[in-house]
Amino acid sequence: MYITKLYIRNFRNIGEAELELDKNLNIFVGRNAQGKTNLCEAVSVCLGGSFRRVRFSQYIPADDPKAEVRVKLFFRDDITERENIIDYTISKNCVSVKYNSIKMKDAAELYGVLKYVVFIPEHLNLIKGAPELRRDYLDDVALMQTKTHLKKLSRYNKGLKQRNNILSFNNGDTRGVAAQLAAWNEVLAAEGINVTYGRLKYFTFLKKCAGDIYSDLTDGAEKLSMEYISSVFKTESIDFDNIDELYKKYLSELEKNLETEMKLHYTLAGIHRDDVNFYINGMAARDFASQGQVRSVALALKLSEAEIIRRKNKTDPVIILDDILSELDCVRRDFVIHNIEKSQVFITCCNIDDLSSMSGGKVWTADGGVFTEMR
Repeated sequence: MYITKLYIRNFRNIGEAELELDKNLNIFVGRNAQGKTNLCEAVSVCLGGSFRRVRFSQYIPADDPKAEVRVKLFFRDDITERENIIDYTISKNCVSVKYNSIKMKDAAELYGVLKYVVFIPEHLNLIKGAPELRRDYLDDVALMQTKTHLKKLSRYNKGLKQRNNILSFNNGDTRGVAAQLAAWNEVLAAEGINVTYGRLKYFTFLKKCAGDIYSDLTDGAEKLSMEYISSVFKTESIDFDNIDELYKKYLSELEKNLETEMKLHYTLAGIHRDDVNFYINGMAARDFASQGQVRSVALALKLSEAEIIRRKNKTDPVIILDDILSELDCVRRDFVIHNIEKSQVFITCCNIDDLSSMSGGKVWTADGGVFTEMR
């Protein structure tokens, strides 16, 4: 799949822009805060929601709060070459989304219609940031492949909220609280196993693929390894054919911490406490990795996502790389430039010289929300 044209009006600092896009490579060059990332965000807004995870009111220009926001995204699939149109509008504080002139409830309904992978600098926090970022990342990868994962995760989170409410307002009666928790323990155990399965299904592939990509990125000088930390099963080598045993194990973990949980008022074990560790040459990346290494790990994860989509969906996703090249040495930069030919790619950068060895495609300069085509 590839995007053929993008029309933007009154989106953040972009007054109006209409771009005929290259099927393979599109480069946006300019100083910081000139609209490059905003343009990439406009693409994601049409395909399920902003990668910045913000409310739609933030898309409206700050200096013109009554402005009508509009983003029109035109794309084709590789097989039929049929052109599809997503029309996203904000007017009078209401959002309207149309797909091929058919009105949608919201943009979330279009999640996965056009497969894409995005890297933004915030993804560097995946390696050294809080555990929930890594959990959310694995859930996003699973969700891109199957919406069933979201249903399982939502049921788990609702059950967890109810369980924590009981723990928060307990009266010190252990036996009574245990009786109240029993039904919710069963929900958490059943859905927790399902979510773990969904995460590990794609984590196993990410682990292998990201390791291979990272090795290529560093010309074989460094090795990346990854480990899923399960707060319940204590291992990522889980036999999902034996569901009954997994269910008993999950219930046991939930039940054995009850007295401590009653004091703390929250649940100590479960998929909401799981984590992922990254190691470079056997050393914990969160403690020892340089900025260039952290960026390389994040990039390896993102390129692995693209490979998952290729294999499962038999299509090449659009790849958006926002400010990916800074802090990469020449070896890693050359790898990025010469190993993304399969997909349509959007690259933003501050210095066009970083891409001097890349030929073909289209280049725009960004200046105050105005995009001017250079080639």
